[in-house]
Amino acid sequence: MNISAPRYCQVSFPRYRFLPGRHPHPTAHPDGHSYHAPDDPPAAVEYKPADQWRESVDYLYGCDLYNHGYWWEAHEAWEGLWHLIDKEDPQGQFLQGLIQVTACHLQLEQRHLRGVERLRNSSAGYIDKALARIDAERFMGLAVRSWIAEVREYYEVVLAHAPLSPTHDDRRYPYILLKSSS
Repeated sequence: MNISAPRYCQVSFPRYRFLPGRHPHPTAHPDGHSYHAPDDPPAAVEYKPADQWRESVDYLYGCDLYNHGYWWEAHEAWEGLWHLIDKEDPQGQFLQGLIQVTACHLQLEQRHLRGVERLRNSSAGYIDKALARIDAERFMGLAVRSWIAEVREYYEVVLAHAPLSPTHDDRRYPYILLKSSS
């Protein structure tokens, strides 16, 4: 897999991309890349409002992880934030959509086509709900409308061209490209 994109933060990547059944579970197995003993406190997650996304290391790290194919890890980074946010707020719905897109990529990697279909539809639904309440071209640095269109197109092409053995397509991958709206 050849996935590359600019980095948005300086947090190091884990030593492996977790794929269920291929690697030790990152948090549950003592050999996992993010294992903490049961009596260790969980890693702190700092909430930042949507307009302060540039200062949210957890959000930016999730974007870096996603862009470099660490889908399980991106899911975890964003889920930590999602737990701190009102789920009906556009930021909560946006993060839920991102989380489900990462899960969709994992399902593709594992060739679970029903999971891909279910998650790509539900992720788009969450992002569409957020978009209905956002009055801007960008949200949390992302041109959300064009990105979700890229995600939809990516999965249509990947699934249509390889119905028996769908695989990740490096050339069409919908990267998360962040920039300020100004």
